[in-house]
Amino acid sequence: MADEELQAYLRCIGQQLEELEMLSSIYCAPGELQMLDAGVVADFNEFLGADTPPSSLRSHLEYMVKLSIPANQSLEVRIELPHLYPLLEQARVSVHSPLLGKAREQHLKVEIDRYLCERREEDPEPYIFQLLSWLQEQIEALIQRPVSEFEQPQPEPEPPEPLEPPQTAAHLERLWIYSHHIKSSAKRQELVRQARHLELTGFSRPGKPGIICVEGQAEQVQQFWRAIKALRWQKISVVRTEPGQRRRGFDTFSEQLFNEEEGIMNMGQFIKFLEAHGFGYMKSELFGLA
Repeated sequence: MADEELQAYLRCIGQQLEELEMLSSIYCAPGELQMLDAGVVADFNEFLGADTPPSSLRSHLEYMVKLSIPANQSLEVRIELPHLYPLLEQARVSVHSPLLGKAREQHLKVEIDRYLCERREEDPEPYIFQLLSWLQEQIEALIQRPVSEFEQPQPEPEPPEPLEPPQTAAHLERLWIYSHHIKSSAKRQELVRQARHLELTGFSRPGKPGIICVEGQAEQVQQFWRAIKALRWQKISVVRTEPGQRRRGFDTFSEQLFNEEEGIMNMGQFIKFLEAHGFGYMKSELFGLA
């Protein structure tokens, strides 16, 4: 792996830990900031202190922040940081509160996406505290506005019928997921079912280790990840996120076995499969192979 790429990972992981420490000192009331996997911090510190490749990073930093809003209410903000945030990737943010209701929550989601897109054009520095401050202002204003403003949007004019299928490549995303193993037939069927239901392409490789690649519309890709992560796993994590893809690498989603023997992957077959689809670089990300 190029030294520049390694330095990018080191810089981003270091900034994420520094930002988390700062947020912990601000949102320090009991239950105000909750780590979804406290072990990630130890993994990150080990990565920064040892000569290990970025492929050793199996999990992302994820935490929940409770923001106080009027009427003694609160809302939960879930933050997920890809490994190359804030330099090359942007944070994934979702907000949940029964006080907002479905219409206001959907409106807020659009505003968050717009905010994150604007951040992409600025200096690549951590911005979660600024985001949380902005969110608190937005929500207090949202609560004051009648819900009818959001439930009755102005109809959009119908676009002219295109000569070719509309191009949505700018919104494509690809996830590479690593699991300790995939053996359960129920899980294997659920992976295929979820991917095809969400119109995603890619593959799943059962056995030990288990490898999953999904690609498609970013929202559907993240919905797939949320759905399968909720299943019971010994260990599962996103190894690489590839946003803004120009094209898909697969035509369908299917299960690939690579001549497995007692659940052990035939590495040579798998690497040939990756290289045939233009993903030879993933052998380093997944297994640390040059």
